[in-house]
Amino acid sequence: MLQHFSTRNPARLFRARRIQSGSLLLGMVLSFGAAAGELGDLLQATLQHPQLRAATNQTAAAQAQADAVSGRYLGSAVLSSGWHRYEGQRVVGVFTPGTPMVPLISERIVQSGVNYSLPVDLFGVIAASRERAKQDLAASELLGRQQALLKLHQAASAYLSLQALLKQRAALALSVQRVQATYRRTLKEVELGKAAGVDARYAESELARLAADDAVLNGALTQAQADLAEASGQEKLLPTAGEIRVPAWEDSSEVALPLQIAQARHQAAQAQADEARRALLPSLSLDANYFRNNVPGGDHRDTWAVGGVISLPLGVSQYQQAKAQGLNAQAAAEQSEAARRDSERQLAGLHAAYDAALVDAAAMEKETDYREQVAQVQQEMQRLGNQTLENLFRHERDLLDARYRLAQARARAAAAWSAAQVVNGLPVETYIARMDGL
Repeated sequence: MLQHFSTRNPARLFRARRIQSGSLLLGMVLSFGAAAGELGDLLQATLQHPQLRAATNQTAAAQAQADAVSGRYLGSAVLSSGWHRYEGQRVVGVFTPGTPMVPLISERIVQSGVNYSLPVDLFGVIAASRERAKQDLAASELLGRQQALLKLHQAASAYLSLQALLKQRAALALSVQRVQATYRRTLKEVELGKAAGVDARYAESELARLAADDAVLNGALTQAQADLAEASGQEKLLPTAGEIRVPAWEDSSEVALPLQIAQARHQAAQAQADEARRALLPSLSLDANYFRNNVPGGDHRDTWAVGGVISLPLGVSQYQQAKAQGLNAQAAAEQSEAARRDSERQLAGLHAAYDAALVDAAAMEKETDYREQVAQVQQEMQRLGNQTLENLFRHERDLLDARYRLAQARARAAAAWSAAQVVNGLPVETYIARMDGL
C-alpha cells in the first residue's frame, strides 16, 4: 500500500496506516474476551497437520508389524486347490503295491487340501524378532510425539511472533502520531517564520523512516502468518490476545526425547543383531497336511502326512549379515550417547536463552517507563523552543526501540520454553494446556 503515497506528503502517507492500525486495535479490544483458548484452538488444529497424520499411520504400521511377528508363534496354514490334465493315466492320490485296494487312475486330477507349519522357537529367533518389532514400535511412537511437538512449536512460535509484531506495530503507531503532531506544528512555525524550513524537512525524513519501519513490520507479519498457516491451516490469522505470556521454567526429571528415540533404536538394533545371530543355529518346524485327490465327477482318494523339518543355514552371506547387524547395534549405542550429550547441550542453551530473555524483558519494562517520561519532557521542551528536533526524535527512537525490544524479549522467552519442551518430550496435551492455560 505504501507505493500509492508520495513520501513528500508524510501526513497523507500515514493516514491510511493510522486508520488500519486503529481498526486493528479496535478489533483487538472488542474480541479480547474471545481470546481465551485461541492459542489452544490453534494448537489443536495443528494436530490435524498431514505430516502428523502420516506419523500416526506409520505408528499403526509398526503396531501391525509387531502383531504379525507375534503371530509367528501360531504357525501358518495354506489352503490350496488345483486341477491338472496329464498326458496319460496317473494314480489319483497314493497307491501302495500289495494292498487289496484297487488304484484309482485318471488323466484329470483335482487336488484340494491344507498345509500347516508350526515353528518351534528353540533358540529364540522369533523372540528376538518380536523384541525388535516392539522397539521399532516404541521408536515410532516417540518419533510421532517428536514430530507433533515440533509442529506445535512451529505454530506457537509463529503465534508469539505475531503477538510481538502487533505490539511493535502499536508502538510504531504511537510514535507516528507524535512525529506527525511535531511535523504539523513545525509547518505552522515555518509559515510564521519562527522555524527554519530545514526543520520541516527533517520531520518529513523522520516520517519517511517510520514508514520504512512499517513496511518491514508488514513483511515480517506476512512471513509469520505464512508459518502459522502452514502449521495450523489458519490463513492470515492475527492474534486477538495482546499480552505475551511466558510459562515458568521447570527442569524435567524425564529422559530427553531425542535420547529416548536413540535408546529405542539401539535396543531395536540389538534385537535385530540377536535375531540374525540366532538364525545361524538349527531351526525346527512341525508340519502337517491333508489333501483330497479326486477325479472330476468321480471317486476320490484322501492323503495326509505329519512330520518335522530341521534346517541349518550354511551360506556365507548369512554369517556376514549377522556380523553387519552386530556392527549396526554398536553404531546405535554410540548414537545414543551422542543424543544424550546433544540433548544436554540444547537444554542448557535454551535455559540460558530463557533466563536472558526474562532479564531483558524486565529491564525493558523499566526502560520503557523511563523513556516515556523523558520523551514527554523533551517534547514539551521542543515546543517551548528549548530543544532541537534532532534530540527530540532521538529520544522518540530510543522509546520505540525499547518497546520493540520488550515485545521481542517476551516472545523469545516463551519460544525458548516451547523449544525446551520439544527436547524434554512433554506430552502433547500437556504442552497445549501449558501454552494455552498459563
